[in-house]
Amino acid sequence: MITGPAGYCVDPTATRNSDDTGFVLLGNCAAIANSRRAGQPITPAVLTAAVSEPSDGGRLADSLLELDGFFRSDDGRRLLSRSGEAETVAVLDTLVDGDVFLLQATDSSDGAIEGVQNEYWRAYMDVGTRIATLSVIALEDSSLSREDSLTTLRGFVQAVQGANTGEPAVPVAQPAPVAPQPSRQPERSTPRNLPLDTGPLFNVGLFRRILG
Repeated sequence: MITGPAGYCVDPTATRNSDDTGFVLLGNCAAIANSRRAGQPITPAVLTAAVSEPSDGGRLADSLLELDGFFRSDDGRRLLSRSGEAETVAVLDTLVDGDVFLLQATDSSDGAIEGVQNEYWRAYMDVGTRIATLSVIALEDSSLSREDSLTTLRGFVQAVQGANTGEPAVPVAQPAPVAPQPSRQPERSTPRNLPLDTGPLFNVGLFRRILG
């Protein structure tokens, strides 16, 4: 179950679901619905969610203290890189927030989404037997402070956690109503090569081997 904070809606044109994994992009509800009456987020950004295949192994939360060292290593930065090259990634900060691992990084390799910046904040969390990777990415022509990024990311985490605790149930890829698209939409990014953030870390088996 994936849903976003207030003002963010799933873009149905940028959603990829299968039996094992999923990718969802969320943006400004008003832009996606092409309606000023739809909600808009306080903080303009693009959100993404990647959901791994189910695992019958240990929980990510049991290895949180090992993740900082892993992601700062060559192997970890290579897995974060969209091009698979460690030198394109710099890990700027990491935090452990309860059972969630938060990471700030920048990736200079070619992006999968147009109109966004190279820097992002990301959360890794257990959702049942799956790992969810949630990201907050600033728009290319705007900036997000650390406080705004973390507030938005934590709101995203809480929304996803709430959607997966039984009440209320929010289906994956529940979009705002989509009207015919105008030639130009504000505050909306164009996906190019989806899915984003679904490289080797998307494989839970590999994640288990790394964390041992």
